[in-house]
Amino acid sequence: MENLDNMDIESALTKHKFKYKKAFGQNFIFDDDLLDEIATAGGADGKLVVEIGAGAGTLSRAIAKRASGLCAFEIDETLFPILDETLGEFENVRLFSNNVLELGIETVDMLIGEPYIVIANLPYYITTPLIFMFLKSTLCGSITCLVQKEVADRICATSGSDFGALSASVQAVAVPQKIRDIKSWDFTPMPEVDSTLIRLDRIEGAVLTDELDAFIKLCFAQKRKTLVNNLTTAGINKQDIEGSLKSLGFAPNARAEELGAAGLFKLGNILGKC
Repeated sequence: MENLDNMDIESALTKHKFKYKKAFGQNFIFDDDLLDEIATAGGADGKLVVEIGAGAGTLSRAIAKRASGLCAFEIDETLFPILDETLGEFENVRLFSNNVLELGIETVDMLIGEPYIVIANLPYYITTPLIFMFLKSTLCGSITCLVQKEVADRICATSGSDFGALSASVQAVAVPQKIRDIKSWDFTPMPEVDSTLIRLDRIEGAVLTDELDAFIKLCFAQKRKTLVNNLTTAGINKQDIEGSLKSLGFAPNARAEELGAAGLFKLGNILGKC
């Protein structure tokens, strides 16, 4: 099916009597220019790409045109006859029906088998778990995805009220950047909120371990409390915490946000917690 356009894809959805499922967070994009921009911003050219939520294959097509290969995951099996039509012309596409969160990152990495990047229009309800999962991968080099605008603000924040455990966990192992905002009316069906396209580039050699993730959550357990209070409540020796903070140049009454992602990572290392 050469020269397939998004009008044809929408016709295929109608032909197969497809019904959007809110439970799967299905909000598709049909704007070719926007889809091309997402694929380009993610750095698809010549790369092996993993896509979560292939949907009707609109973003998949934009990626497949550029990538060396595309491994697309889709859990809604009613979309597979449509994907057969929309992606049938591409020999570099592998389609999986698995739920990646149920598979886990070790199994996903084993299935892919080589370094890759993620480009996806993520379902809102699993955005954070998916991002964290791929930050724990030893093969994933970057994640480019559409998320709710407020989630993007929190991921990219370096200070202020938006900076918290989510920001610190991501920034400890990756460099986030906002690419552009995308309005709700660019999706079908239209969600209730606007989105932001973000890209997270892995810091070389950095992996979000379970220990680091857990330690950062402890640091922000009660955001208004000092690090000493939060960490002693978790059973860490007060003198060790104060001594570690002093070695990093921080006062004993410092709060988590004062250290930033890099400082918290160093603190966790000194305390032997990550």
